[in-house]
Amino acid sequence: MEQLPLLVLLICASWLDLKTHKIPNIITLPFIPLGLVFHAWFGEGILFALAGLGLAFLILFPIFIGRMLAGGDVKLGLCIGTFLGWQLFLESLLYGLIIGLPLVLLLAWQKVGLKGFKQTFMRYGLIMGGRSYLPPEANELGGLKVPYGPALALGAGLAMALNHFGVFSLVH
Repeated sequence: MEQLPLLVLLICASWLDLKTHKIPNIITLPFIPLGLVFHAWFGEGILFALAGLGLAFLILFPIFIGRMLAGGDVKLGLCIGTFLGWQLFLESLLYGLIIGLPLVLLLAWQKVGLKGFKQTFMRYGLIMGGRSYLPPEANELGGLKVPYGPALALGAGLAMALNHFGVFSLVH
């Protein structure tokens, strides 16, 4: 299976992100040139891999600049784009967003509970009413750092599986 290296990366990155809230460069950065070399020699061609890498960068880097995604998540997305190409990357990103929302809410609920959710929505109400920013506290939803690597990995895995078995694909 040509995507086996990517699957190994996705599993390792997810586990590390859940345990340490970090996806180290040492496991993501080598996969970008590996994907380029693989597609240049055996796969769809280097343009296929470069298009996926480029689109992943164009979409994920601004999200990183806006501090809505961590650097390790962006590099994991670059690896996914390099291995899957631009079309399947878009599909995996969509699945990652769909999977990510309930996953993030579940992890957040586990950490702050109902009280933390209530505090966040009360703070948002105060912000909207007073038209000034109030920073989140550590024990509320807005103050959490929740790992998003597992959602990206699950989205990529789902996109690969659905595409491989021809069950469903948004792109052709």
